[in-house]
Order: sequence, then structure tokens, then C-alpha cells
Amino acid sequence: MSRFARAPFIVIWETTRACALACVHCRAEALPRRDPAELTTAEGRALIDRVRAFGDPPPILVLTGGDPLRRPDIVELVAHAAAGGLSVSLTPSGTAAATEERLRALRDAGLARLAVSLDGATAEDHDAFRGVRGSHRHTMKILERARALGLPLQINTTVCRATVGALPALAGQVADLGVTLWALFFLIPVGRAQAGSALSAGEIERVLEWAAALAGRVPFGVKTTEAPHLHRVLARSRAAAGPRPPGAGDLVGRAGRAVTDGNGFVFVDHVGNICPSGFLPLPAGNVRSRDLVEAYRADPLFLALRDPSRLAGRCGACEYRETCGGSRARAWAASGDPLGEDPGCAFEPAAAAAPSVAGGSDAEGGVSEARVIEALGGVFDPELGMSVVDLGLIYGIRIEGGDVAITMTLTAPGCPIHDVMPGWVREAVMRVPGVRSVDVAITFEPPWTPDRIAAAR
Repeated sequence: MSRFARAPFIVIWETTRACALACVHCRAEALPRRDPAELTTAEGRALIDRVRAFGDPPPILVLTGGDPLRRPDIVELVAHAAAGGLSVSLTPSGTAAATEERLRALRDAGLARLAVSLDGATAEDHDAFRGVRGSHRHTMKILERARALGLPLQINTTVCRATVGALPALAGQVADLGVTLWALFFLIPVGRAQAGSALSAGEIERVLEWAAALAGRVPFGVKTTEAPHLHRVLARSRAAAGPRPPGAGDLVGRAGRAVTDGNGFVFVDHVGNICPSGFLPLPAGNVRSRDLVEAYRADPLFLALRDPSRLAGRCGACEYRETCGGSRARAWAASGDPLGEDPGCAFEPAAAAAPSVAGGSDAEGGVSEARVIEALGGVFDPELGMSVVDLGLIYGIRIEGGDVAITMTLTAPGCPIHDVMPGWVREAVMRVPGVRSVDVAITFEPPWTPDRIAAAR
């Protein structure tokens, strides 16, 4: 069973499709004016309450668009979500609407992160991609104001033929901007986006290899959307590096678990349709008539997307189907089948996995540290939105046959998840083939500091 069977890691609410930009790749096919059929303020508050109803730890809530700042009630909605204990991010468009006053109001309402798009290394390239002259200038102003207000920042970049050549230069700019996370969105041909703008499987693979190497040397996180095979690239690079030498430190390398369409991810569009993601717009009901929690947990489409045994083609045969699973949106865009093979992946899986043998050994003759680390990459701190690996909380892993002992810490002795985190870790590692038992020991010596985030990379 997927660790996201009961609750998604992230909920995206498309608060409006109104936007002053004319982006060539726009998934939402945004319009200048708001749709009268958008969810009302009362309906939005009710939706937020249902996001919180998924339980603890609650999903991260992202308010997107269009441009969410086109809603006059956006500060009220952020305040309602934050008061309910949700971590809220917002993705404004690069326009004059993101004034210092509005950003301050959002911060004071409890906004946890601002995510801003940057799609060109020059103003000319960014503006051409966004379809409006001056968008780059407004984007830089938003970033400057957010930093002055102390708002944590994320940069989103669409990866496609028009932008891929600028990625190295953009990486340098992102480092200078002092952001927390750089999110690379690999183009899916939906909405205005054209199939000819998407990268080939080989090109995607090269970008992922570059991104994996970059993540090990920059002071910010790097993640992908609609390219979950980054986690396969990371896992294989760690395995190729071999065991860590003595004295190499007590922190394991960066790892992650894919959060994909319908599997850890749910999208609610501007009129309330419940979809696996914005790039996989197959409705499983509408929040006006169906409960969000029930739809995510029980709808046949969502259940199928969380069942790796249902995947077809190379994805179904792949040894990384549990932790990657491929882009379901890209499979659907290419073939009409959301469970089909992801044509954006160049990896050729092993012909067949050998069966497990008695005594707990897996197909490769034993439980490996790389697989344990990969499993731990799917255990997240709900407040910080980062995995226990990314945070540097794992101090040591000892493996004896099928028995695994993990020594870890928490961000503070009074951490509210002190009593539940060992169970989450144990549950994740027990799913590794060949594991018989998992012992989790919590220590606060040495105490955790934010420096361990960079060290873990």
C-alpha cells in the first residue's frame, strides 16, 4: 500500500484562472477575468477545512492559479488555512499585483512560502516565455520584497526546449537569490503547451543527471515535477558510489520519494473539480458534491494511480516503480492511458526481478543501505516539508542481514512528532524487500542544527 493511501503530501488549489500574463505553456489556459463559477469564499474555506480533515500530519496546501492575487479574499483564505494548522504556499504571477502591502498581509496571515516563476536567464527570454513585457522586472521586485519581509522563497522553472539551455545560468541566479527550493517543472503538453516543446527522454535524462549533481553542491533544495525518475537517478548514483568510507561523517546522502499524480498529490481546479494533478485533468468528482477526502482515498482512478502493479510497459516492469512510477500525466498526454508507460523516461529496467529468498535477502542478495536511504526519503517532517534525509536527521544505519537499526534525531527535543516519527520511519523501511525488523533510536547528541541540511546534500 502506498504511504500516501490515506492522505496526500500536497494539495494544490487552483483558486482562479484569472491572470494578466499570456504564458505560452499555460496549463490552465488562463484568462484575463475571473470565472463567475469559481469557488466562493465560503466554499474555499470549506475546502480548506476538508484538506485539514486528512489528519496529521496535514498535507501542504498550495494556492495557485492563474494568479491567486486576483482573488480579493486571498489573505482571508490564507489566514483560515494557517489558523487550522496548514502550511500554506502561494504562487503569484509576475505582475504589479504583488505589492509590498499585499505580501506583508499574506505574511501576517501566516503564509509559509512564496513560490515565484523564473523561466529565463535574461529579462527578454523570461518575458517572451511569459508573454508580457515587464514580467521579469515584476518578478525581481516580488523576490526583493519577499526577502525584505522574511518570507521563505521558492523558484519554479518550466523545463522545455525554450528554457533548457538557460538552466545552468538560472542555477547561478537562484543561488544568489537565497531561496529555499528550486522546483523544475518538466513540460507536459496540456493546455497551451505543445508536444513539440517537450524534451525527449534522452534530454530529460541528461537534465536529471545534471540536477542530481547540482543538488549535491548548492545551498538550496532541488526538486522536480513530472520527472519522478530523478529519484531513480539519485538512487543509482548513490549505489554506484559504493559504501561510505570510514570517517566520512554520520549523515546519509540526499534522497527522496516521488510524489506523483494522484499518489501523494491532489489538485482542485477553480470550479472545484478533483483531479490527480493539474497536468492530469481527469475529474474524480467535484468538491461541491463529493468529499475531497473520500474522493482521494476511494476513487477508482486514484486507487489505480497508487497501485504500481497496474502500471504498463517499462514502468510496470521497472525496479523503481515503487519509488518513481513515472509521470502519469505524461503517459496520459502521450497515449490517453494514465497507467501507461512514461515516454519521457530513457531507463531500461531489468528484464525481471528475482524472487525473494528465505532468510530475508532481496533479489540482490541482501538489504542495501541505498534502498534503506531511498525508503527514508519518503518520510517527511510535516512542518518543514522536507524528508528526514534532506534535513540531515539520520545519524546512522546499521544492517545485519534483514535487521536494520537506525539512529536519528529530531529538530528539537520538544518536537511535536517525537512520538510518531519512529513509527513512520519503521513503516517506510519495513517495505524494503528483505527487511525483517527495524529498530529506531532517537538521540539528541549531537543536537540538530540547520547546518545539517546542507551537509546532508
